[in-house]
Amino acid sequence: MSTITSLEDLIKQRFDALFLDVKEAQKVAINDGKPELNVIEVEQSKTARSLLRVEKQAIRQKDLNIKSDISFLNTITDQINIEVEIRLKESLEDTDILYSKIIGMDSSLPELLDLVGLKAATITRIEPIATELPWLFNDLLKYVNQAKYRRLDNKGKVRLVDTMRAGLNFFGLENLIIMLTSLAFKRSLPQITDPYPQIKLRIWEEALATAISCKQIASVVGVNKDHAFCLGMLQTMGKVVLSKLYFRLFESVLRDALVETQNAQKHEEHSALTRITPSGKFLNHLIDKYALNVSVKLIDKMAMRRVFIANAMSEVSSNNSLADLSPLALVLKQGKAYAQYRMLKEHKLIDLQQSKDFIRTLNMPKGSLDLLKRTDMHSLDLSINND
Repeated sequence: MSTITSLEDLIKQRFDALFLDVKEAQKVAINDGKPELNVIEVEQSKTARSLLRVEKQAIRQKDLNIKSDISFLNTITDQINIEVEIRLKESLEDTDILYSKIIGMDSSLPELLDLVGLKAATITRIEPIATELPWLFNDLLKYVNQAKYRRLDNKGKVRLVDTMRAGLNFFGLENLIIMLTSLAFKRSLPQITDPYPQIKLRIWEEALATAISCKQIASVVGVNKDHAFCLGMLQTMGKVVLSKLYFRLFESVLRDALVETQNAQKHEEHSALTRITPSGKFLNHLIDKYALNVSVKLIDKMAMRRVFIANAMSEVSSNNSLADLSPLALVLKQGKAYAQYRMLKEHKLIDLQQSKDFIRTLNMPKGSLDLLKRTDMHSLDLSINND
């Protein structure tokens, strides 16, 4: 049991590091989780050589000054983080704002996803609701007119899709839930996450890989593939919300603190505040603490009547044991874990033995691993509708 826990901790540590920065994550993996020497340790290592007494005393004094400065800076950072979390918890209480402003979910999207899932659905019925999404026309046509999907007419000229109806019909009704979910989710991604500019890409990679993994596992165990894909992607909404709110609130709290210390003439505190930057470690802590529950609330808010994913999301958020999970919830649990493994493998953050040991803990259904190994986690792999 302890071995499994240790392995899960290692996977989580490296995935959290990957979320923030690939190169830093690779350093962690190379050092096998051992921290690099900090400034103080580097300075102290210099005393290994023979030094004059005055040099040794100067280095000791410098070490003390650095320790004192770092300690003070950490204290100020902790105070900022405490206030950020207080404001964050207040923000998370208003699901309507999270839904409409932070994620930016269109009110028509759940209705559209429900309609597309009907066996009796037709493009004629879908198109009027689709036009209520102001962004869909441009995003959809941009997607279907990618070079890899372009078709030629009898004269060899490119046939561009230029109407909503043609765009909706391009991949066929059977792929519309996947298309609509992907396009809607991608619009919600955070844009400004400095000093961690890779966060936007990592969230998209995770959401897409999880959705694809869930879809493939669902096809093996007989669970609705569209629902599995939709759940796999939308379960990442909480991570989007936490990332967006954290960077916004950090700037707001820091700005208020700078004004307060300036007015109070607290020069030392003010100087320290100018050196503080957003903490990736603290962001990961907030995501661990709140993200899944936020996803539950947002999916509940969607109130879909035919895309049955809300209960499964709630089960996974409650951390039910594998034996107590419904089939769809188990698909999400396994799909999410497999997606993280594939991302770590792609970035060389997990070795062969660790991979084998981790995969063994997932209890994947028979036949799913062979299917997943052949699956591209970066592409929706949609076939053009030639009708």
